[in-house]
Amino acid sequence: MSPPKELYIDSKYDALIDATIRRTVYGTGIAGLLSLALLRGGQSRAILTSFGAGVGFGSAWQKCSKEFEDLVPELFNVK
Repeated sequence: MSPPKELYIDSKYDALIDATIRRTVYGTGIAGLLSLALLRGGQSRAILTSFGAGVGFGSAWQKCSKEFEDLVPELFNVK
């Protein structure tokens, strides 16, 4: 017996939130460590760290977009 559709959507949203937080934190952390090792100025470190956060968030957005594509195909198939 399959779960109701409401629970299926809830699990998708839980995965979305988890992936977004995790990937944004990982991107920020990795870029922050790289900026400490490679750069001297505070502003350039902040720029690189912000870029890493954006890459992590963008990666999560792409993953979640693919996850929801099969759930609501009529919204993504614009012709």
